[in-house]
Amino acid sequence: MSIISIAIAIALILAVVSWLTDYKLPIYRRTHARTSSNPRAKGVSRSTRKQLLGLVGGKANVAQRLVSDVSQRNPGRSEQWCWEKAIYDIERDRRA
Repeated sequence: MSIISIAIAIALILAVVSWLTDYKLPIYRRTHARTSSNPRAKGVSRSTRKQLLGLVGGKANVAQRLVSDVSQRNPGRSEQWCWEKAIYDIERDRRA
């Protein structure tokens, strides 16, 4: 076997293993997470995002779920309002 044949065989094996395990390159995950982790926060101030994330321990998925729930219960409200309402609700619940 020639070196080219061995290289093609190795590449094919790696491609099959990658496909079977649904492996994603780390650079893809990093870029993907940055663009899609918080798609609803476009019109929300940075300080508001930081405040809510701080209240939920930095868990963006929890923050997004809270904001989505507020948004569903209050249609027509702005994104900023929904984020502020989620913050208010958490702080209110913690006082009780």
